[in-house]
Amino acid sequence: MNDNRNYTPAGQPVTQPLYNGQPVYTAPQNPAPVQNPTPVYTYPPQGGNGAPVYAQPVQQPVYYAPVQPPKWADPARLEQKELRRAASRLSFATMTSLPIQVLWTTLATLILTVCGVNFMGPNTIGGFPPTAYYLISSIASFLSIVLPFSFFLFFGKRKLSDTVLVEKNGVLNSVLLVFAGLAVSVLMNIPANLISQLLEGAGLNGDANTADLLALTPVQVLTMFVSVVLVAPVTEEFAFRSVTTAVMRRWGDWPAVIFSALIFGMAHYSIQSLPVVLTAGFVMALLYVRTRNIWVNIFVHMLNNLLATLPIALEGLVGADAANIASNLLTYIVYGLGLVALVVLLIRNFTGHKVFRTPMQRGVPVRGKALWMFVNPGFICYYVLFVVMCICLLYTSDAAD
Repeated sequence: MNDNRNYTPAGQPVTQPLYNGQPVYTAPQNPAPVQNPTPVYTYPPQGGNGAPVYAQPVQQPVYYAPVQPPKWADPARLEQKELRRAASRLSFATMTSLPIQVLWTTLATLILTVCGVNFMGPNTIGGFPPTAYYLISSIASFLSIVLPFSFFLFFGKRKLSDTVLVEKNGVLNSVLLVFAGLAVSVLMNIPANLISQLLEGAGLNGDANTADLLALTPVQVLTMFVSVVLVAPVTEEFAFRSVTTAVMRRWGDWPAVIFSALIFGMAHYSIQSLPVVLTAGFVMALLYVRTRNIWVNIFVHMLNNLLATLPIALEGLVGADAANIASNLLTYIVYGLGLVALVVLLIRNFTGHKVFRTPMQRGVPVRGKALWMFVNPGFICYYVLFVVMCICLLYTSDAAD
């Protein structure tokens, strides 16, 4: 084997051992330096002082692939969930008014029984003397309506100033809107009376909510006005307009108006009076979102309840004939004032005096708003309770007689 590599100084033979007659390669002893050596590249490269020299890293652009958010974090789904939750909780808050009224009435009955009040006497309302009944109803309005919706605001961390709105709309404009809204609400007594006649013709109970009210003395008339004309409008407007409408306006003014009117109408648990209260709720909710002034709604509600209870007061004080004459006369007066108010509002609007400062708001877009407003646990339970209560009241005519 010839080893042409120059591992020894020039001119010296290379001594190689033999094995079976063949040369065996061994490592060279004391190898001589090679002339013109081939350059050796080391890594990492070394600088003049022997320290390694590292190349500076080059900042490369980073590209991120689009990441789809999980379903639970999708903004559209979150908005649908928030709408469904708000509608459900508002329905539950409305529904709790009935058991609270039952509990309070039971407690009041026990207290009055201990005090020796006679529940078996004549001229009673639901077994209560009229004065006691109206006082109990006033307290029940606060306990069963104001408290649940106050808890809704508190646990939802919502501010009262964001729900109870009192914005300036002008005195003349507000008065015209009150009479116009009142006329539309009173007009719905016509289909309500027709429904009552049809139910009575079928042998069912056709009485409206005010049919059992009674006031024979000035004290009873006063307590009836306090309960029905003062307390009930304030508490109901707080719950169904200030809270309900203001919360639901996040998803648009029209959904807020429709939802508020519907749960307000159902809260009376009466098929007979449903056209009146449903239309009144729609009108007052519409006025609230356009005027943003709760006092306009309260005055419409107060006047509407006054027209419903004034004939009862007159019947107990001066007789049925005078009550009928006064009722018919007041109805025509309201129709006339309402018509005049509508005409004046239209003229003012066309002459540059805007009736409403802002248009209807569309709110946050949510696919299937109607579905999520009404297909939720709270509203479904509330609807079932409404149907059951209406059916029960339709078959109580014999007991009432």
